[in-house]
Amino acid sequence: MRSPSEYKGKRVGQISEFTCFSFYATKTLTTGEGGMITTDNAEAAERMRLMRLHGIERDAWKRYRGDGSWFYEVLEAGFKYNLTDFQSAMGLVQLAKSDAMRQARERIAQQYSDAFSSCDELVIPTVLPDRSTSWHLYILRLRLDGLNKDRNGFIEALHRRGVACSVHFIPLHLQPYYRRAYGYQSGDFPHAEREYDSCLSLPIYPGITETEINYVISAVLNIAAEFRIVHAVTAHVNPSA
Repeated sequence: MRSPSEYKGKRVGQISEFTCFSFYATKTLTTGEGGMITTDNAEAAERMRLMRLHGIERDAWKRYRGDGSWFYEVLEAGFKYNLTDFQSAMGLVQLAKSDAMRQARERIAQQYSDAFSSCDELVIPTVLPDRSTSWHLYILRLRLDGLNKDRNGFIEALHRRGVACSVHFIPLHLQPYYRRAYGYQSGDFPHAEREYDSCLSLPIYPGITETEINYVISAVLNIAAEFRIVHAVTAHVNPSA
């Protein structure tokens, strides 16, 4: 079976020197929080093992084993970045299910795309043939020039119908910290802002039911029809007729 995400036949963790994975609660594979880095750089891996637990020497992991020692040394000013045993156990169970969960998400995404592809006001996500996605998100884009409401109005209409959705993501340069620290302003990154203004994320998770999927589809299509700009057609009468 295919892995959650691939590029040109390789799993994403094999492509670059470093790959970061998030195991946040809403991700395809979760440990509740935390993440992981994969690398084939032995020196970097050793450095990360040191820094993830307060900068304590690697043998610190053996302190509580029968053949371990109470003595340890802090070699660097490190961090507290290690997963707990409980989280790791959860992650291993999730990993065993990851292919099945990806397939479930792909099925839901395909149902959404099949339903929305014929609606002129909606732009479905596309996946190039040389890669596969984990479908962590299903991001639907709106053709705002065909609607009489903006993206926020579209989301509010979905919420009124009981469909929870969100936006991924707000561009960093619009956040207060980056405005304050670097002087960014609206308009500095117009492409990012255009995509942000037109996108929303629909519910997608393996446990969603067929009834719920169909309800989401119906709600989106009904709102698109409700907000559609209807152009008047003027009839020309031939006075000589």
